[in-house]
Amino acid sequence: MKSQAYFEKIHKQIEIRLQESQKSIRIAVAWFTDTKLFDILCQKAKEGIRVELLMANHEINLDSNINYRELINNGGQLFWIGKDTAYAPLMHNKFCIIDNTILIFGSYNWTQKAKTNHESITVIEEDYNLILDFNQEFDKIKDKYYNPNAEIEWIKIVIRLETLLNVIKLEDLEDINYQIDKTKSLIPKNHSDKKLDSLATILNHCSKKEFSQAVVLIQNFTREFKKISIYNDPEIPALQLEIRSLEYQISTLSDEKIDIEKEIRSFELKYNEELGGLITKILHYKKIVADRIAKESKDDKQKQQNYEEAKFDYEDFSKAYNDKLNEPKPLVLDEEKQNELKKNYRKATKLCHPDKVMEEQKELATKIFTDLKNAYDKNDLEKVNQILKDLEKGIFKSQGETINEKDKLKIILKNLIRKRNELEEMLLSIKNTDAFNKISNIKNWNNYFQDTKEEFNKILEELKNETTV
Repeated sequence: MKSQAYFEKIHKQIEIRLQESQKSIRIAVAWFTDTKLFDILCQKAKEGIRVELLMANHEINLDSNINYRELINNGGQLFWIGKDTAYAPLMHNKFCIIDNTILIFGSYNWTQKAKTNHESITVIEEDYNLILDFNQEFDKIKDKYYNPNAEIEWIKIVIRLETLLNVIKLEDLEDINYQIDKTKSLIPKNHSDKKLDSLATILNHCSKKEFSQAVVLIQNFTREFKKISIYNDPEIPALQLEIRSLEYQISTLSDEKIDIEKEIRSFELKYNEELGGLITKILHYKKIVADRIAKESKDDKQKQQNYEEAKFDYEDFSKAYNDKLNEPKPLVLDEEKQNELKKNYRKATKLCHPDKVMEEQKELATKIFTDLKNAYDKNDLEKVNQILKDLEKGIFKSQGETINEKDKLKIILKNLIRKRNELEEMLLSIKNTDAFNKISNIKNWNNYFQDTKEEFNKILEELKNETTV
C-alpha cells in the first residue's frame, strides 16, 4: 500500500492518473466543471475504458458549459444524484477509483475554480479493503437513485431469519416452508452483495431439511449483523467511511510534513558538517578585520558597532557549530534501505496515528507514534520495522470502524476536518519558507556543497590577505 498527499498541482496529479487508467474509472463528486478532466473521461470512454460518473443534480453543474451528454455518447455512464433540478440534497463525496487499485479523495472539487483554491488530495494505491469500501459507497449512492428496488432490506431479513429459527425449534414444517418463502421474497434479483451467498446457503439447508446446520448458520448470520449495527441510521456507514478517509488524509499529510522537516534537518546537519568549520574561519577573520578597523577609527561609533556585531556573529555561530557537531548523527543508509525505511514508516503511521484511534487508546498511540518518529529521524530501520511488525498484530482500531453513534461520529468528523485543514496550512507555511525553497531547488547536494566550499575558500583567502595588509 502506498499513500501520498498533494496540495500543489492537484489537477495535474488527477490528470496523470486518469490518463494511465487501463480498465475502469469511477468518480463521485458534488461538482464537476473542469473541462480538461471531462475531456479525458470522454476519451477514455471512447477507448473502451469503463467510465462511471456520479455528480450532484445541482445548478453549479447544470449551468456549466460542459455538454455532459458527450460522456454517454462516447460510451461512458453519467448519473445525476438528487431529484431537485435546482437544489438537490447535496452529495458531498469527492473520490475517484481507478482500475480498482488507485483511490483519490480529499477536499478538492473537480471544478475550474478549484485549481486556484487551497485544497488537497490523498492518493492511495493497493489498499484493497479501503477501495472496496469506497466501491460499496459508490454503488449505494447509485442504487439509491437509479435502482431503488435493488436495495436490500436487511432489517426485515434478520427478523425473518429469527422467526425461521423459532419455527425450526417448534418443528412446525408448514410454518418453516412459509418463512423460507417470505425470506426469499426479500432477496432482490441480480444483486452482487456477497452476504447474500450466506443467506442462500441457509435457505438451501432449510429446503433440504438440514435444520441443525441451518440453525448454526442463522445464529452466526444474525449475530454478525447485530454486531455491525444493522439497525443504525443508514447515514452512519457514510460517516464512518468519511472519517476513515480523513484519518488517511491526516496521516498522509503528517507524513509529508515530517518528511519535509527531516529533509531540512538533514540539510542543516550536512551544511554544518561540510561548511561549518569554513564559515567559522571566515567569521573569525571578519572579526579580526573589523577589530583592526575599529582600533584605527576609535571615534567612529559605526565601526565600533561593526566590530561588536562581527564578534557576536563569530561567537554565536561557533557555539551553534560545536553544539551540532556533538549531536548524535542519523545512521547512514544506502538508497535501498532509505526507501524501505520511508515505506515502512508510512505503513506504521497509518496504524498508530493518534488522530486515528479511539479515545481510550490515544495515550498509548501517542507514545508509539513518538517512538516511531524518533526512530525514523535517526534512520533506525531496525526499530521502525519492529514497531511496524507489532502494529500489524492489530493493536489499534480506527474510530471510523468502531464507533456507531451518529452524534459522536459527527463531532469526530468535524474535529478531523479541522485538523486536516490545520495540517494543510502548516505544510503550506513550511513550503513558503526560504529554507524549503532553497533546499528544494538544489538538485545535487554534493555538487552544491563542493561549489559553495570553493566560493567560501575564495572569501577566506581574501580575508586572510586583508588581515596581513
